Amino acid sequence: MSQTVYTNYWINKRDNVRKEHGSYKTEEEALKGIETWWELHKEHYKDVQHVRTNSGALEILYDDDNYVYRIEEREIEGELPSRSYQKLSPGEIEAKRKQLGLDDETYLFDELAEPYRDRLLVTMADGKKVKEWVYNVKGQPVVKVSEYGKV
Repeated sequence: MSQTVYTNYWINKRDNVRKEHGSYKTEEEALKGIETWWELHKEHYKDVQHVRTNSGALEILYDDDNYVYRIEEREIEGELPSRSYQKLSPGEIEAKRKQLGLDDETYLFDELAEPYRDRLLVTMADGKKVKEWVYNVKGQPVVKVSEYGKV
């Protein structure tokens, strides 16, 4: 069964980079995902513009013409990813930290304070995707767990 979803993309026009942030049931939720991402990163932009493109996508222009967020409507098969997650126990967290060799300034999703976890679920809209990252003390993604130690 197909359904219409709204997917956030961050686009760097200068370097031709396009990164997907998450997919949502409504365009309003997708816009909230972008705003929550900015909130997490302590980014405050003036003169933010919302522009509807000829294709119907909503572009969010901010700060620099080289960067834009774009919300595109698309059809998917099946359901959106679940936003729920199973929190690791303290013992599981400690074992995972040791396995990865995390330093004192990096954190697993499960170690973050609940307000950060809640915001990350809004920005990524996927309970599995949020656990794929290592975060700083402010709840900002630093590097994928699979890449930690390789950088």
